[in-house]
Amino acid sequence: MADTLDCIEKEMLIDKIYEQLGCNEPQTKEIIDQFLSDIKLFDKKHGDYGPRNIDKFGIMGILVRSSDKIERLINLHEKSDSSPLNTDESVVDSWADLSVYGAIARAVEKGNWNV
Repeated sequence: MADTLDCIEKEMLIDKIYEQLGCNEPQTKEIIDQFLSDIKLFDKKHGDYGPRNIDKFGIMGILVRSSDKIERLINLHEKSDSSPLNTDESVVDSWADLSVYGAIARAVEKGNWNV
């Protein structure tokens, strides 16, 4: 029952954001849903890492992490047709990490990443 309520509340939030932003494209609701999940992912992982890991290496560190994720995705994509995947992290998880890295990079570039 709680999952159903959470789902309804999330849909209402997505609809509200969609309307507030004056969006027109139906696919935008899916993107909003994905970004909300990315926000939760960031909040969870950031608690483990703390803000100093970004400050230590800045944009270059974000670029290296992003490059690692892209190389991982390329490798998994190439392997997916020929052999079973042997990984603890799904392809979807890697895409989500890239999304979060992009948001972190924009915050750093704007000077809004404070320790």
